[in-house]
Formats: sequence, structure tokens, C-alpha cells
Amino acid sequence: MTRTPTMEDVARAAGVSRSTVSRVFQNGGERVSADAMIQVHEAAKRLGYVHNLVASGLAMRHGRQLGLLLRDATNPAYGHLHAEMNRAVEATARTLISVTAFRHDYGTAEVDGLRRLMGQRVAGIFVGTGVTAAEDLVETVTATPMMIVGRPNAHPQLESVSYDERAHGHMVAEEIAAKGHRRIAVLSAPLLYSRVFDLRVRSVLERCHELGVHAVPVDLLPVEQGVTRALDLARDEQLSCIVCPVDYVALDLLRAAAARGVRVPEDVSTVGFDGMGDGLDLIGLATVQLPVPEVAQCAVARMGELLMSAQESPEGPPPAAPPSGSGTDLPVDRDPAGAPLARHTVHAGEFLPGRTLSEAPAHLRS
Repeated sequence: MTRTPTMEDVARAAGVSRSTVSRVFQNGGERVSADAMIQVHEAAKRLGYVHNLVASGLAMRHGRQLGLLLRDATNPAYGHLHAEMNRAVEATARTLISVTAFRHDYGTAEVDGLRRLMGQRVAGIFVGTGVTAAEDLVETVTATPMMIVGRPNAHPQLESVSYDERAHGHMVAEEIAAKGHRRIAVLSAPLLYSRVFDLRVRSVLERCHELGVHAVPVDLLPVEQGVTRALDLARDEQLSCIVCPVDYVALDLLRAAAARGVRVPEDVSTVGFDGMGDGLDLIGLATVQLPVPEVAQCAVARMGELLMSAQESPEGPPPAAPPSGSGTDLPVDRDPAGAPLARHTVHAGEFLPGRTLSEAPAHLRS
């Protein structure tokens, strides 16, 4: 039987004293350098060492600071999430510390960001990014409660409060079908680029198939070429609508269409996702608006429950029901003994009609 790793094992692997490891896990890293903090956490990850958060009382002593890892602050959806998370955290008399990764680092910057947040001795971490796999996130943080916010997740060890992107994809397909569109293009990107985009696109394609709408996937990347490929395909294959996985791609499509003299929506309609950009109402972009305030409030409330449960229960925080009316719970996973594991809650937004999605031309409805 494999022996459970101890603090002494972590100390030897990290090349530090046991007291340093103790300060990292039991005192939130007090009087420990940032380099030593990273060495200890990396050693703990390699060995599979998981510190008892309850025994250390870490949540109680440092419960005033929470961390937020964001993907791309230039994306309005992430900017709004940052603002709403900060507002919700402040309402609980806590402080939010945030770290931002870059759009195209494919997860490496996110892991570094998590380590920087751990170095700030936060009590809990919210991960609001769309790239790093849940399995990698679980391995990165060994003692700090972590929750995914605003992105798809079903990992049994990671709590999550997310947007219901499957429902959003279905909304878009249903609105397109209701306008008489029968042949459309859907811009898609690899899973590595964005888990959110991937789920949105798969959900659109799934619902289109059910509704009898012929949907043609088109490679999105690089974006400048992806939107022109979609416009070319719409012209050559007589497709009446182009679905974009996010609003900023829809805006690039509108620019490319204007440069080519393609009229939107007279020649081709388009739809986006997020509904967060300032001035979208003036442009008239048809899109799905994310329920950012609801997700932020529910996530912060749930983190408070996790920290409180960690202090009170020697078995760790059990999943608890979210506040009434806050969202829809996905099926709860259970361990081999039948005990419930992490809870995953999703919130659906709403479709915002716009001039960019109109009735399909009569000659393209059959």
C-alpha cells in the first residue's frame, strides 16, 4: 500500500525545512519567500500531498482575501465578470485579488497566475478562464479551496458556478430556425483555444440538427481569415446566416462584410454570444447576454459556504444547495461510497434580438 506523503516528504523534495512547509500550509506562507512558496507547492503537487485545510485553520485566519484568475481582460465578458465578482466579494466584507492571463497562452499563464494568487495567501480562488483543463487545475492547488466560475465544468472535485452555454447554443439555433434560415455557417475553434467556444458551437450544431437546419462548421482561426472564409462559403453555398462564437468575432465579421460590400442582414445574417460589449445595442447585434451578476453573486455565496464548512467539519466542505432561484444544478456526482461530490450550478442568460438577424431571404428558405 502506498504511504501517504507527509510534510517531511514535501520539505525534502522542495529542499526547505519542515517549518517552512508548515508556515506555507498552516500559516498561509507568513515569512516565506515567493520562491520558497512555489517550491513547496510544486513539491506537494509532485508527491500528491494534500494538506488538511481544517486542521490548519487557514480559511479562518485568511478568509478576508479571495483570489480571481481571469483570462483576457480585453474581452468585455471577462471585464464584466471582474467587476461583478469584485462587487459581490466587497458585499461580504472581503477583498478580491485578481490576476489576468493572456488570450493565447493556452494555459501556461493561467497556471503561473494561480501560483501568484497562492503567494498572496488568499483563502479561496475563483478560476474564470476558458483554457486550462480541470484536471490540471486540481493538481495545481493543494490546500486552497478553488471554484470555477463562468465556464463549463463537470469535474467531481471542483465546484463551479457557470453560464449555461448549452442552453445558449440552443437559444441561438432556435432563433435562427424561427427566422426561416435552413442553411447556415458556424465558426468553430479547437477545444484548446476555448472550452466555452467549443461548447457553444457544439450546442448550436446539435440543436440545428434537431430542427432540420443544415449547419456547416467553418474554422475560425485565425479570426481575420475565419470570417472571410465564412463570408465566402455563405456566398458560394447560399448560406443565409453565420453564427459567431463570441461578439468580438461577430464585429470582425461585420467589418469584413462592409469591406466587401456584403450587406448584413440583407445578404447574410449573423449572431454572436456574450452581450457585454458597450454599444452593441447601437450596432444592433443579435446575441445572447450572459447572466454575469447572477453567476458572480452565486459563486461568492458558495465560496463563503465552502470556507465556513471547512472550519466546522473535519470531513471538509459538503456540497450545499445554492441560494433559491440562483440557477440550475447539474446532476451531482458521487464517490464510490455514494457521498455527493462537488456541485455544479449553471445559469442561463437571454437572447437579445438585433437587426443583424432577420428573416431568411425567400429563395434560401427551402
